[in-house]
Amino acid sequence: MDKREKILNAAMELIIRQGLQHTPMSHIADRAGVGMGSVYKRFKNKEDIVNGIYVKIKTEEAAMIFVNYDERNSVPDTFNDIYGRMIDYFLSHPLKFNFISQYAFSPVIEKKTQVQAMSRFHRFDEMYARGLEQGLFKDLAPQHLTYFVFGSVCYWLKCASELQIDVDHKMRNQFLKMAWDSIKK
Repeated sequence: MDKREKILNAAMELIIRQGLQHTPMSHIADRAGVGMGSVYKRFKNKEDIVNGIYVKIKTEEAAMIFVNYDERNSVPDTFNDIYGRMIDYFLSHPLKFNFISQYAFSPVIEKKTQVQAMSRFHRFDEMYARGLEQGLFKDLAPQHLTYFVFGSVCYWLKCASELQIDVDHKMRNQFLKMAWDSIKK
């Protein structure tokens, strides 16, 4: 693992545990096992590190979610595959999920970072556009369908995490069905 990765991983752990304001750059350097010069050589400040963590997680998440994406697959199969993978990714990476749920709409995330990170997720809108053409979904813009389902899934996962609910495969699939049913025509 290179120094940049070490810094991002250390910062993510500390920021989630202690909060951004209570995580000095010196603690990030110590936790990463690098010198302060190495941190400042790669990042301007803590906010720059937070933006780097955000892009890193969203890049990994998109790679996991869309690994099998094929627009020739049916819309229901695509829906279950990509949202199922999203749930599995977040359940397998609780620290990353906590980071994303805490910082996704934070003013710390710069507009250019948000655009860069979210550019990998256009396939959600493509899937919804196909479904709308086929008359499968309520008459809403693809982005609104994306936001609604993503918000539902993420809030449900946050509640499950906070309340220590074990999300097994059966529960995951029931939730996917409920999410589908909530937007289908």
